[in-house]
Amino acid sequence: MIDRMKAKGKTIASVFMILSLILIAVPTDLIGQPSTHKVQRGDTLWSICEKYYGDSTLWPKLWEMNPFVTNPHLLKPGDLITLIEKEDMAKKKVAERPSKEAAKPVPKMKGIDLGILTNTATMGYLSLTKVEPWGEIYATTKSELGAEKGDKIFISFKNRADVKPGDEFRVARPIPVRHPLTDRPMGEIINFRGTVMVKEHLKEDFFLAEVTEVWIEFGAGAIVLPFEPMSKCVQPMATDPKLYGNIVALKDDRKIVGPGSVVYLDAGFKDGIQRGQVFDVVRITRIAAPAFRLGNFEEIVNEVGSTFARNQYLTDFWKELNEGTKLYDYSVGKLMVVESRPVSSTAIVLSSSEDLYTGAYLKGFSWSETPEFLMNLPSCPLE
Repeated sequence: MIDRMKAKGKTIASVFMILSLILIAVPTDLIGQPSTHKVQRGDTLWSICEKYYGDSTLWPKLWEMNPFVTNPHLLKPGDLITLIEKEDMAKKKVAERPSKEAAKPVPKMKGIDLGILTNTATMGYLSLTKVEPWGEIYATTKSELGAEKGDKIFISFKNRADVKPGDEFRVARPIPVRHPLTDRPMGEIINFRGTVMVKEHLKEDFFLAEVTEVWIEFGAGAIVLPFEPMSKCVQPMATDPKLYGNIVALKDDRKIVGPGSVVYLDAGFKDGIQRGQVFDVVRITRIAAPAFRLGNFEEIVNEVGSTFARNQYLTDFWKELNEGTKLYDYSVGKLMVVESRPVSSTAIVLSSSEDLYTGAYLKGFSWSETPEFLMNLPSCPLE
């Protein structure tokens, strides 16, 4: 009897030992991951991505899965964020691997190095809703001339207990923007002007900070926002050849678009636009023009003398487009999306055959072989 009990005890011990070895051998990623994350004070979409996936650049995908989020760096404590399933990420990686049986594997397209074309930190973005800042600059040591690199400034952070010395922020100015075709207010461009680093907590919500970069003059009244990580290396993607939207604004409120220009689009990932997609910038003409014609749009506005003409014009145009009205379009440039948000995007113009203006239409651009204009751009290794 005693021998049986000893034998049974050894068997149980062996089972526990085997189970322990299995648990040690199995990666923690495979044991399980929560399907949601409860937002804590100070959380952002990229900090959540860093925590669960070790890759903060996945935040646009996480935002796409949580459309109720209006601002990726101002999350409401207590909200539940639906996480990306690691199984889905693993399947995607497997699907992206070239087949060993393929006779002629298609070479992977190199990334485009945006650092040669523009400073990605200064690109800014279009927001269709008012952006709530983390804080505001209320004084500088050289307010009459504007802040310079190395200057000390004073920032009021609005009830954000998570701000601490060493934190870096971007300085911005919101610029109101109107749609170039309807003339209706459509939001604001967040124009980045420099960076600051928090040095010392003074009292209550007030902090002392140091200016670390100045791209455009700024001073008291400018807002501060957290950094949003963005890789300078973007992989170009072919796009479904249909009309997507318009160039509605330019960085720094410029009027003429050319190669290297940063532009803002009135469509985002809810409309199917993704980072890396390449578009044709096109001019559109109707073959048989009905009452409203693109060619005499300004004449119509002048005759009517109100915004009604613009609104009616745009409504009629998209109605006719959806009904299959015969149109003729021709390419006058190419651009690539750098950042996609829910209903807007930031892009950079890669090439143009003539001066472009706000209001220009976008059409998806597809290819079977790498286009020459992409091959001639500076490349970079994708991560």
